[in-house]
Amino acid sequence: MSLRRRVLLGFLLVALALVATNVALASGFESDLIRRTDQELLETAKRPIFERDLHGGFGPDGGPGPLSDLYIAAANTDGTGLTRLGRGLDEGQSPPAPSPQELARDVGEPFTTHAVTGEGTWRAVALEGRVRGGLLVVATELDQVEATLQRMWLIQLLGSVAVLAALASVLWWVLRLGVRPLVAMASTADDIAAGDLSRRVEDVDERTEAGRLGVAFNSMLSEIQEAFREREASEARLRQFAADASHELRTPLTSIRGYADLWQAGGLREPGQLDQAMRRLSEEGRRMSALVEDLLLLARLDQQRPVERRPVRLDLLAADGVTDARAVEPGRPITIEAAPVTVDGDERRLRQVVGNLVTNARVHTPPGTPIHVRVHVDTGVARLEVSDEGPGMPPDVVAHVFERFYRGDSSRIRTTGGTGLGLSIVDAVARAHGGRATATSRERHGSRFVVELPVATSAGPQAAHRDLQGGRPTMAG
Repeated sequence: MSLRRRVLLGFLLVALALVATNVALASGFESDLIRRTDQELLETAKRPIFERDLHGGFGPDGGPGPLSDLYIAAANTDGTGLTRLGRGLDEGQSPPAPSPQELARDVGEPFTTHAVTGEGTWRAVALEGRVRGGLLVVATELDQVEATLQRMWLIQLLGSVAVLAALASVLWWVLRLGVRPLVAMASTADDIAAGDLSRRVEDVDERTEAGRLGVAFNSMLSEIQEAFREREASEARLRQFAADASHELRTPLTSIRGYADLWQAGGLREPGQLDQAMRRLSEEGRRMSALVEDLLLLARLDQQRPVERRPVRLDLLAADGVTDARAVEPGRPITIEAAPVTVDGDERRLRQVVGNLVTNARVHTPPGTPIHVRVHVDTGVARLEVSDEGPGMPPDVVAHVFERFYRGDSSRIRTTGGTGLGLSIVDAVARAHGGRATATSRERHGSRFVVELPVATSAGPQAAHRDLQGGRPTMAG
């Protein structure tokens, strides 16, 4: 059963309970009024005035003054011969007409009877022993009692209508504020199940429970939509990764297979040709091996396997990376500014980070472009910065620079070498060490790559390190 039907059913039960309560109260009040009237009739009929006056004609003028609002009569013991005694009635008032059966049957017990003309109701009592050889009948009209009951019924009716109207208003308000948002949420959920992830619950009021539920529902939908968007992006990256990996592996395999087919066909008969072919086969094999190693490293990092943790001097790794770059390209100006910094991590992987960043700056800038390396500590975070003064990158390239196999040149012509995994490895290794990698660039103003890593918590005294310019060992201050 729906909540709306339950609320309406509860309203009907309350209305029925209210009606039953009114009926019970009215019946009890009517019974109490009748009981009091009967008590007054019995007390009046037993008063000594009747014993004194009935034998003497019931007063000099035919009726008692104090009891003129009562109907007084005498009847035979069988209820016949009802004779009115005294006035006892107002002008135009219709007297009661009790039947002989009522008088004879209900002696001593008050009973209700109708008036002679059929209009009005009387309450009467017949007593023996008050009239010689007969019954004394005393009655009072119930017009006041009936008027009181009618006023009470009217008050109860108006009060019940007012209570039910107020209750209906409250229920309508509760349903409007409580049930309508739930219906809206159900409709939104149906639309989302049909594939429309952009739907949201509208017009939510955070002051109500249903409104807060709507806000939480919208927040959950945003999270779900974002999760679906990330999953789609991840699937797209996975498809692109598989395509790029296949492309990268296919190139060296094609070269290896080509040289093998050429040798089988007898095309490498000269010693010089065979030596060149073997050299190319070795180069392509090393290239494919390096690509596979990079892919395996990224796969292990994606599985969030813990990396080796031990104190590593980041400044010494940067110095080694600069030294290697100067040996490969002696004519390029490469400067380094490094303060002693110790981090907890895998020395081999961090060395790979430094080498990839320096190589990336060297490969993607024209010969002779200055490269600057800096290592320092900023608010408890070790920062490795590699910047260049090259042509820079457009913003759309910077946004994807850490993606795997991504190249700004979509033609994939290998004029600059590399597999497109170097910066991806930098980003993955930084995250595996609890840090991050960022890139900024301005066209014609160079690029800047920064790797942030947590500083070692218990590095101890700084060990001896080499002078970064001359290579002389010195003690850190």
